[in-house]
Amino acid sequence: MDVVNENFYQLLPEIELAIAECDFIAIDGEFTGLHNGTMVSIFDTAAQYYQKLRSNCMDFLMVQFGLCAVKYNAEKKKYTYRAYNFYTFPKPMSRYAPDCRFLCQSSSMEFLSNNNFDFNKLFKHGIPFLTVPDEQVLQNELLNRYKQNCLQAQTPSKVSESIPIPDNHKADIESACEKVKELLESETSSEVIIAEKPNSFVRKLIYQEVYSRYSDSKVSLQSKIVEDIGNVMVAFKGRTKLLMAQERMEREQIELEKAVGFSAVLKKIIASNKPVVGHNMTLDVCHMIHQFCLPLPSSYSDFQAMVKTISYRFLDTKYISGTEPLKPFFGSTVLNDLKKSLSEQCQNYIDLEPEVPEVGYSNDVSKLHDAGFDAYLTSTVFVNLCNLYGKVKGIKEHISTDSAYLKQFENKLYMIRYNEDPCLNLNGPEPQLQRSHVYHITFPAEWKTIDITNIFSPFTNVFIKYINDTSAWVALREASQAKAMNKILPKLQALHKNIILLPWSVYYKDTCTSNVPTTTKRKISSCSSSPPKDNIDSPIAEDTSDDHDGQTPEKVPRISKGRRVSRGGTISPILEADESTELDADSSAVSNITDVDVKNHSISTPSYAQTLKTKKDTDTAELKTIFPVASWD
Repeated sequence: MDVVNENFYQLLPEIELAIAECDFIAIDGEFTGLHNGTMVSIFDTAAQYYQKLRSNCMDFLMVQFGLCAVKYNAEKKKYTYRAYNFYTFPKPMSRYAPDCRFLCQSSSMEFLSNNNFDFNKLFKHGIPFLTVPDEQVLQNELLNRYKQNCLQAQTPSKVSESIPIPDNHKADIESACEKVKELLESETSSEVIIAEKPNSFVRKLIYQEVYSRYSDSKVSLQSKIVEDIGNVMVAFKGRTKLLMAQERMEREQIELEKAVGFSAVLKKIIASNKPVVGHNMTLDVCHMIHQFCLPLPSSYSDFQAMVKTISYRFLDTKYISGTEPLKPFFGSTVLNDLKKSLSEQCQNYIDLEPEVPEVGYSNDVSKLHDAGFDAYLTSTVFVNLCNLYGKVKGIKEHISTDSAYLKQFENKLYMIRYNEDPCLNLNGPEPQLQRSHVYHITFPAEWKTIDITNIFSPFTNVFIKYINDTSAWVALREASQAKAMNKILPKLQALHKNIILLPWSVYYKDTCTSNVPTTTKRKISSCSSSPPKDNIDSPIAEDTSDDHDGQTPEKVPRISKGRRVSRGGTISPILEADESTELDADSSAVSNITDVDVKNHSISTPSYAQTLKTKKDTDTAELKTIFPVASWD
């Protein structure tokens, strides 16, 4: 069911009841963009990953929030649900509410458009919202205005110098005063419109003349908006200024509650303390907190604590399906692919039933990327993942969201990782990660994958993850080879003047002290499509489709296996065993690398593949200069 500003308050009691009575809540979001700046990397620690999301993703809007409240009937052994699709837009509902600014990303807006997103419904009928600090500021301002109005009502009006009434306004002012006189003489009327669409100067003149002729204890004036007319001035009989100040506060309090809007739903979710389920839900959780609750804290540990104020248990279906023991059952963990795989593999596949048709969805794939439908799909996937988990583990009893069997998946939000537990673990500090085998390389823009793999060709396998056109992360698949790589690193750097090759720890040490941002976007003038870096077969990491998994702002990883050389060469060097001690990444052996002149990145510099091709017929001794068979000494 679509929920917009016009039906939000009518449906709010029903939504609050659904949240209070459910066993778990599934959520999903749609956004105006995914990243603005440095994208996350598969080699990031949890703290680095969070900092990048906080710095580069929170200026976008969550424009749809999907909520699916699911109940389990133990007697009938069936699940029922209520699904709602909220359009959220920060319209200022009063002159005091903040007028928000936000970013849009062209690819994300195109994605929404291609999936039939209704932008007119969003901008015209979207539900407003306020964070808790913004609400508190407006509440304090409201109370201050009320106190000031009460003080003015109890203070006698000072006689000020009268403003002469221009001839062109005399008739309007006299007409207003005559209507006030008739109101005071009437025994039935208590209020009357005395002027329509007056400007500020006319209003001031009316105030002046009415209060000079009649006591403010007998009559009071007020400006307000009347439907089909617009701004009018109304005279009230027998209403004191103090009473009007109280009425004004009540009106503004109602306006403030309307401005809070969708944030009231999040408050109910927090109060219910129900388990929250999502799919690839890290961005959903971050936006849900930042947009409707509180600004995200600067430290990762504070973020972990803040998330647990929303719910004591988060469960991410992408993490559950992508880790043991369920990982072997799925070729893809894209949400709709998971649903298809589960329906094919589970003999007792469970379809959730809507409590009433109005809050349900059919299995119509055309609704994919509608946040409400995706929340419903996430609920269905979660329920069947629990059943599959029970079958694999030989568990006979019903597995609920509160079950201890799901403890290993609790509060672990999916994040892309390379050969490590792919999650942001909200339960505690992250274990020390092994990064000695990871290197950051900066190279000329004309280089291709083959040129990078040739740099690392003494080693059996490398994994390449591009950052942009001139930089990438490279990981040795065998971490034990890091000591050999660290030993030859200074000589490799000296040999290849047009690259900068840094161990992971050195790179982050330098970037943390330099305060120089890493560019990850082309200039607008350079946005024309460019050919792929190469046509070498590069197995792509799983889950790069445009499903909800695309929320993670991550470029497609490129993987290079084995030794690779340019098409003109046949070099296949072998690095012999090196019994020397392992070099620390921060040791003096690599400290001089950071001083390499970045200006060496010249387009005229031949690629490394071209260098090898030129030297293919040269003497063996010359080849050893590039990749000697013996250990470097």
